[in-house]
Amino acid sequence: MTKNSQWLELGLKGQAPPLANRVRLFRLLLAKAAALRTRLDKELAPSGVTTQQGAMLQWIEAQPEAPTISAVAAGLRMTHQNVKQIAAALERKAFLAIVVDASDRRARRLVLTEHHRQFWAQRNPQDFSHVAAWTAAWSDEEVESLIQLLRRLHEPPGDPA
Repeated sequence: MTKNSQWLELGLKGQAPPLANRVRLFRLLLAKAAALRTRLDKELAPSGVTTQQGAMLQWIEAQPEAPTISAVAAGLRMTHQNVKQIAAALERKAFLAIVVDASDRRARRLVLTEHHRQFWAQRNPQDFSHVAAWTAAWSDEEVESLIQLLRRLHEPPGDPA
């Protein structure tokens, strides 16, 4: 039995097969997410941007207006403090500006810069190509199916987050 198999099976002896498979799935998702994040961090390293910073920038860009730090924290399921730290680093790198909300002086909005737009316009084709290579083991139909399954997991009915 390989080390990976041992980890996948740890504590599952005697568990009902459906429950054991859910635990295996959870462990595999954690491991693969970490591996993919490490790969993308290596690709992004020369630019000084991390995968987590890139994900936050992309989430902000998808919003109809510049979100508050609290909205980003809620949307990405992160702590307010973590978003503030990442935003401060991105502001130093000129990817966004942290501005006082006009209607609530206590709130801070994260406003993307032109540097952000130009940076990703240049990077996206190569980064997208890497993602395609990393997921080449799946057919297009399998990718579509996995997207649908993970969307259901990401936003289950009745999930307030």
